[in-house]
Amino acid sequence: MGSTMAEVVLDANLIVALLYEGDVHHRRAKELADRLEADGHILVLLDVLVYEAVPVLCRRAREKKTSPPNLVRVLAAVRGWFDEGLVRFVADEASRLVADVLDVIQDTAGALNFNDALLVVLESEGIIDKLASFDPGFDAVAGFPRIA
Repeated sequence: MGSTMAEVVLDANLIVALLYEGDVHHRRAKELADRLEADGHILVLLDVLVYEAVPVLCRRAREKKTSPPNLVRVLAAVRGWFDEGLVRFVADEASRLVADVLDVIQDTAGALNFNDALLVVLESEGIIDKLASFDPGFDAVAGFPRIA
């Protein structure tokens, strides 16, 4: 029997990989997103993760690699997400949950950064369902529902 439909948050590393064809995980991220959508899941973008992904893409564009991301196209996509209301705003939750977030960082001995720890807390609070991420740091949290 298949899993039930859920909202699946795309981690910053997936956002970067989806927007940048030269990313080492681009094909894997595209296949994962396509599979999740085909299974009926709703892909969710969170403000804090988009804010984390954009500077990574900017840095890669500045590094002038063989095929850097097309920054104009990347920013147009991000702007479209906000304009179309596709980004869920959770940054305000961070201020309410900061003590719990810091506890997760401490409990994982720093394996998770602030945004990653925030995702763990948001999931435990029932604010988000699941997370699609290639970050193995989440494996430091027992029972955390990471989809890779």
